[in-house]
Amino acid sequence: MNGSYKIRHTCYTEILLTHKKVIKMKKINFLLNLGCITTISVSTAFGQISTVDLEFRPRTEYRQGFRKPLADSLDPALITFQRTRLHADYKSKTLNARLSLQDARIWGNYDNKSNFSKIELYEGWFEYCITPTVSMQMGRQPLKYDDQRLLAAPNWSNTGTAHDVLIVKYKSQLFQAHSGFAYNNSKDTLLNYLYTYTPKQNYKELGYIWLSKEIVKGATLSTIGIYEGFQNKTKYTIIYPRFTFGGNLVFAHDSSAWGATLTAYKQQGKDPNKSYKKGYADVDAYLLAAKVSYAFTQKYKALIGIDVYSGSDTAQASRTGKTTTFSKMYGSAHSFSGNMEYFLTVPNQGLVDYYGGILAQIHQKFTIDFTTHLFAFDKDFYYQHVKTTKNLGTEIDVVCNYTPSKEIGIQAGWSMYINSNATKKYFTMEGVNTLPQHWAYIMFTIKPQLYKNQHTELK
Repeated sequence: MNGSYKIRHTCYTEILLTHKKVIKMKKINFLLNLGCITTISVSTAFGQISTVDLEFRPRTEYRQGFRKPLADSLDPALITFQRTRLHADYKSKTLNARLSLQDARIWGNYDNKSNFSKIELYEGWFEYCITPTVSMQMGRQPLKYDDQRLLAAPNWSNTGTAHDVLIVKYKSQLFQAHSGFAYNNSKDTLLNYLYTYTPKQNYKELGYIWLSKEIVKGATLSTIGIYEGFQNKTKYTIIYPRFTFGGNLVFAHDSSAWGATLTAYKQQGKDPNKSYKKGYADVDAYLLAAKVSYAFTQKYKALIGIDVYSGSDTAQASRTGKTTTFSKMYGSAHSFSGNMEYFLTVPNQGLVDYYGGILAQIHQKFTIDFTTHLFAFDKDFYYQHVKTTKNLGTEIDVVCNYTPSKEIGIQAGWSMYINSNATKKYFTMEGVNTLPQHWAYIMFTIKPQLYKNQHTELK
């Protein structure tokens, strides 16, 4: 009798729990459906384009001499990064907006039972279209201009780069112009105080203006001027300026197999990364770059180029308070100076990068990019007071891209760095036996679109 009662009680309990779960799932489905219906209703009523997209981007890297030579007494690293983003976009006749949430992590940097969340705001901005030609964009946003040498939205980066900035935009058939402004604080405050930011000095003030115009068919000229203000580390009322200005001339036309880009930037003011006495060293530096491409067919293209980042004589900044070493600022680190990232920052002696490569479209969905770099110092390099060669070594980069569908992209790469007599000396590793310098990776980019609603703007 008791056994029969226990069986009936157990069955009744399981049925009750199942019933509760069904009711709970119905409530969840109801709320989700209600949210979708509400979104669609609002979209229909106000007339706009709205989308919700996901991005999953895991990348596994094998690092045997990545960013610097690896001693043969050490073991190479195998590491996986993952970036997950949720984008929500809104666009109407008078208002555009984007909200982008991001989780950027390394596999295993939190234990399996950790409830710590790294979800953060990557983008959160709105753009108010004041007139058909003038708009104002404000909030947390990436800045991306020209070839992204100075201001970039680097897609390779696991975290990305974004700024808190206000931008006024103008666009007409004659030209485009952007003007951006930012003023930073590290916490809620009632007084002006020292702006602290780690791991390195960040600007307190930012202002820039960018102009772009097609001067002839297929040729575009763009200019940019950037002001950064950096606080004195001990007296916050003193603001040190750094000015970077220059432009790009780009030729690209569908009717021509030739393409070319010419770049020139000048940098003056103070260098926040080089201290001198109680302030910063004076900077007077430049960047010159040229690139020419030729398409043999629609599937094969070759290119050659040179980047020259000006440098300083050994110990110039500490001795005289002046430096002629160019700073890459907030540009794309991975897109220039080799995929192995040996020169994320320009060496004090400057950097010259001679490169050439071939891009081949093997299939409609498969491409191969082969590039070779030859690096050298711009100024003489002294090691232990002895002048040595300017040659910094050679890098070979191979990148393959495969896109099986519009939602899926697969990229794989392999790189090798060949040392010169100066390479180990530059990294203060002379006399250290090193492993062959290789780096390889595979990266998946998955971008499903969860929702899209498009309606004609209502009058």
